[in-house]
Amino acid sequence: MKKFLLLMTSIISSYCFNPNDYITIPFLKFPDSLSYNVLEINSIFEYLIACIYIGLFYYSMYFCISQILVWSHPAPKTPERIAQTKEEMRRGFKALFYVILLTTCIIWKVQPLNPYYGYYETHEFGLKEFFISLIIYMVTFDVWFYTSHIIGHTPFFWKHFHGEHHEFVEPGAYAQDAVHPVEALIQGPIGHFLPTFIYPFHPLCHHIFGLLTSIYAQLAHDGRWDPAGHTLHHYYYSCNFSIWGLCDFIFGTGYNQEKYPIPYIPTWLRSKVNNKNHDKKIM
Repeated sequence: MKKFLLLMTSIISSYCFNPNDYITIPFLKFPDSLSYNVLEINSIFEYLIACIYIGLFYYSMYFCISQILVWSHPAPKTPERIAQTKEEMRRGFKALFYVILLTTCIIWKVQPLNPYYGYYETHEFGLKEFFISLIIYMVTFDVWFYTSHIIGHTPFFWKHFHGEHHEFVEPGAYAQDAVHPVEALIQGPIGHFLPTFIYPFHPLCHHIFGLLTSIYAQLAHDGRWDPAGHTLHHYYYSCNFSIWGLCDFIFGTGYNQEKYPIPYIPTWLRSKVNNKNHDKKIM
């Protein structure tokens, strides 16, 4: 693992690495050095082209990963569950459209104004910088997500924005992006780019972090691998607000059995639990 990270950081930090020497995509431009940005956008035409390619990538990833998780999920494919999945998909595709527009706009117009823009063109990027940026990304994103999420549960924002996401009491993987577009922009692109104004991130690493975070959120909404207990948040509403669980631990808003004595058991697990309890009674 260490050798792999060393290889990756050496490739990323190489001043000679020019993506245009290895990748050719019609109408899409890359900067001569990835130390500045992941894309080169200089006009509205190039912006629209970048939106199309980024959209194709993220829509494909969102659909493929979510569909695999939905297909493999043990939840019975009842008409109600199928209808919910379709609604999650519809809202997710809608919100993702605006996320792509804003993300590409930030890459084009905002990132060049970042005080750390092109930092690693003149500074070394190694394992130390990689792990520091990873920690800062996770902490900053968690604080931002937690704060905006708590605000989303206040009456006004719940009524007009966040309550839409909580219509899915037992969500599926598609629910990751099945939110109001305004919420999607605040908790997505803004939360993703915010850490880059605190510490110098290598653009390639930064977007890999964002990609992995998105996949993590899909897995969390799927419910089978949910380390921060996000599915519990959908059920109880008033616990587990953060994305990684850090802020919930600090501020005491994580799930605990004393506060919520009635345990949440997903519908797809209830039959197994009932069978076990029945077997115990027989014994």
